[in-house]
Amino acid sequence: MRLVEALPFIQDGKEMVLLRDPEGITEHSLIVSRDVLFLISLMDGTRTLRDIQVEYMRAFGELLYIERIQEFVETMDEHLLLFNEHYEKHVARLKMEYEGTEVRKPFLAGKSYSANRMELLMFLDEMFKETDEYEAKDIKMNKHPEIKGILAPHIDYDRGKEVYKKTYPYLRNLKKPLIVIFGTSHRTVSKMWSISLKDFETPLDIVLHSKEMEALIREHPVLSNYIDEWPHRCEHSIELQLPLLQFMIQDDFEILPILTGTMQEYINGEKEIDSKEIVDLVTGLHEVLQKSGKHFIIISGADLAHIGAQFGDRYPLDFTTLASSKTKDEILLEYIRKIDARGFFQSVRDEGDRRRICGLVPIFFQLSLLANSKCEIVGYKQWSDGASSVSFAGCIFF
Repeated sequence: MRLVEALPFIQDGKEMVLLRDPEGITEHSLIVSRDVLFLISLMDGTRTLRDIQVEYMRAFGELLYIERIQEFVETMDEHLLLFNEHYEKHVARLKMEYEGTEVRKPFLAGKSYSANRMELLMFLDEMFKETDEYEAKDIKMNKHPEIKGILAPHIDYDRGKEVYKKTYPYLRNLKKPLIVIFGTSHRTVSKMWSISLKDFETPLDIVLHSKEMEALIREHPVLSNYIDEWPHRCEHSIELQLPLLQFMIQDDFEILPILTGTMQEYINGEKEIDSKEIVDLVTGLHEVLQKSGKHFIIISGADLAHIGAQFGDRYPLDFTTLASSKTKDEILLEYIRKIDARGFFQSVRDEGDRRRICGLVPIFFQLSLLANSKCEIVGYKQWSDGASSVSFAGCIFF
């Protein structure tokens, strides 16, 4: 089996599991029962069909015919959920096609938001129509601050709109900025950063990347090694920022999209955050930004805690659990408010990242790059469906 997301839910009183491909190689999802999920857990490349049959009988006391297992394997193969030659050939073709395109097409249009231009504009207009109070709000000690960046959610608009609408109006009427956008890569990537040098399309228009920044990055001895287009193909953390930017900024703007990988080795203590790689990345980006001479802001599309059944937690998601998670979020937000990248990271590390702070890496780099700024927290929310919860915040850097 390939790595898949297994999302539990109840259907007609029975526990079922939705299998979803996090890489977006196949857009089809499968719904399976718990006993089929057990079969999947046995498909690790070391067992024959007969071995799986024996293990199933030990667990459930029932004989499952080899032909049934074979049928299921063929279904998984058809949906590209097995790590085999069929999958590898398909991915190789997709990568070749994607590398040959100059524009990254919207992956979520028609899924998480409308693919129709007018419908999307109407949705955004409705979302932001009551935000004048936020635009006019004085940020601490400065009535007309120069905005240096924002921290926004990357959760879907419906669940995150309460925080989106408190955050994005601060970008209204920015003049021709270069926008560096950090986003979490929800798929496994080989390096800390994956820099895209493509234009990005949305239902509203095409967002251009900076040709000048492209040239500087390709020539840079460090950053040139972090150009990687493939992880951007179906990642939502940056894509969801773009229609909001287009709606708010009336002037033309350019983007530099950077997806971030994991810091698990740093959480585990195998590496320290003053490692050469991190220092080189921060220094390198500073260098090319200064060399370009462009006015820039830094955005991170980053959620906070992910807890509950959807994320593998077995404890109940009751009031006490949510209150405890909120208290821990408030500690993280205080480090963000103080622009303390090291303290923010250390707080997550002290927890062992048990709450899965998926915005850890983009927020860490944003704080590192905006060390001389000030920050105001303008929004926070814990979304929950009773079984799982995602928290997220809105912050303004100035």
